[in-house]
Amino acid sequence: MDLKELLAFREVIEQGTFAKAAEKLHYAQSTVTAQIQRLEKELGFRLFERGWEAKLTEAGRLYAAEVDGLIRHWTHVRNRGLALGGEESGLLAFGVIEPVADRGLTELLAEFRRQKPGIECRVTVDSSEGLARSLNAGEIELAICGQPRTLGGAYFEPLYTEEIVFAVDRAHPLAGGERLTLEDFYRYPLVAGGENCLYHLRLEQEFSAYPAKPFAYTISRLSSVPGAARALRGIAAVLASTPLPDGMAHIPYALEDPKIAVGLLQSGNGRYRSPGADILAERIRSAHKISASDRPHDLLKRV
Repeated sequence: MDLKELLAFREVIEQGTFAKAAEKLHYAQSTVTAQIQRLEKELGFRLFERGWEAKLTEAGRLYAAEVDGLIRHWTHVRNRGLALGGEESGLLAFGVIEPVADRGLTELLAEFRRQKPGIECRVTVDSSEGLARSLNAGEIELAICGQPRTLGGAYFEPLYTEEIVFAVDRAHPLAGGERLTLEDFYRYPLVAGGENCLYHLRLEQEFSAYPAKPFAYTISRLSSVPGAARALRGIAAVLASTPLPDGMAHIPYALEDPKIAVGLLQSGNGRYRSPGADILAERIRSAHKISASDRPHDLLKRV
């Protein structure tokens, strides 16, 4: 039994057929078939019913429930052996929310490479809720994000706060006002991030106490929100660190709770840590050991 056989077995399960699994793995179908046959011979039982569809046997279903753990264990042991030989390598998958990707990811990757040049990185950019799902599914090792509504088996370590603010075009009728009122959100369209963004959920909570919600446009790419609001002559709901196009300005509004904690989300099961995960987590922490007077958009520049 080797790692390639286990990976082939998992891919056949995920893809549903040997042909699709072979295509995904960039193997000939005969190679995948041979790998599964070798695995079955070593185990002493069949994993799949014979036929076009990859239907698991009862024993195969039991084995499938353990395959992710076996792969993590195999990878962990291999990486530990390489590290002892001075050749630490492997793949570290982690996630970030879009504001982090825009403002500090390149510096973080460059510093990590200086410390761990043999470890590849796979970065996922998603909402905090999406990253939490990926973490609990074992697809990423850690994430820089907001605290998700449900932690599952993860734990959250807050590092800094972002603030929800509003902006309009300088030529907008509201630009000369001192402060937004609730009525303003019913007179002009509100443009905000996608429905899984934590600050979008916070806005929904804010307006849930009123009979009707403001007319809203949602855009999953946060950096596009200000420009869209400008084109729609609406109000942009953004984070304070979001760069505004020329000709747009912030306008105050008293949200009940405008602060959102951003921090490090990690799995509670640390038995099989990916190579470099602890180093990366420490780099992220050290980047945020700063005074409270620093602005949110300066935080990751310290990596």
